[in-house]
Amino acid sequence: MADLQRIIRKHGPFASVCFDNSHDTEDAARRSELRWRSIDAELDRSGARPRIRRLLAQAIELHPPPRGRCGRMLIADETEVLADERLPRPPDIETVRVSPLPYLLPLIERQGEQIPHVIALVDRVGSELYSLDKRDEGEEFLRTAGPPIPDIQRDDWSHRTIRQRTVDSTRRNIREFAQELDRLADTVHAQVVVLAGEARARSELRAEFDAKGRDVVEAESGTLAPGSDPKALDAEVREILHRVVAQRRRRVLDRFAAEIERPDGPAVAGLAATTTALRAATVERLLLDRAVLGDRLMLAGTAPSPLLGPTASGTTGEMRRADEALPVAALAIGAQVTLVDAVAALRDGVGALLRRR
Repeated sequence: MADLQRIIRKHGPFASVCFDNSHDTEDAARRSELRWRSIDAELDRSGARPRIRRLLAQAIELHPPPRGRCGRMLIADETEVLADERLPRPPDIETVRVSPLPYLLPLIERQGEQIPHVIALVDRVGSELYSLDKRDEGEEFLRTAGPPIPDIQRDDWSHRTIRQRTVDSTRRNIREFAQELDRLADTVHAQVVVLAGEARARSELRAEFDAKGRDVVEAESGTLAPGSDPKALDAEVREILHRVVAQRRRRVLDRFAAEIERPDGPAVAGLAATTTALRAATVERLLLDRAVLGDRLMLAGTAPSPLLGPTASGTTGEMRRADEALPVAALAIGAQVTLVDAVAALRDGVGALLRRR
């Protein structure tokens, strides 16, 4: 997974491209080739230097698209490819930019959808643990013990650590498995724990497991019976995580709506007020609506400087795209970024929750 903090510490210019990387037709290879030629030509017209274009072309050649519909996001400077991420769906609009600042919003959206989590699958056959660690996505490690386990369907978004042991109905074994689950959840900094398998085993495990503030959700799918298909559990886990993401976004928006109505509430809306808060490093969470913010420009420095807009000594910086400058500035001061849609109180498509004093 791309390291956003590392990217914003680099010095541009940056080439940022986000495009449909689907491979779902008979002529997909030819279509992909033509699409990249078009993107490369646009990079050339936009002023990308040959070194950047070569680095991006090499990344495309080294990592051809998998079968199915997906998108792809690449960011490069003149020294290396800084981000090369597969997106779960094609972007609504293709983006090709050469700029002093990187375009990070597709990566921020992707990372916001990926929640570190652990899946515990328990029944009379045995038990398994799976984990997604955001820091190590894309690598898969498989460890087993005991009798053979069913084949696990690999997917493109999870890093799994799998263990197995034979489990009987004794409380002692459930307690041991709960302890192992707790250790793995701590290791990957899990925010969500999904319990799957037989209802009774799930209930016993839940009673033994210390959630430590994590979201614990039970799944109806999943079994270790011979010949079972893990796809149903994979699909349900995705739905669970999507719900968790939506619930968290809703809580953020509810808090923003409440705070912005208070005269002294720790929230601001609009480009000018948000820029001022970012300069003062008082932003806890930046809220941004891409559709409303659109192509607005603002005064800003270049990465890695978070300086934005006019200062007390006068006007500084140059005109930059707000959808590039705002996220860079927010990340530079350790603020979180949440992408939202159609929030009435978000003037200019941007606002912020402020750090409490």
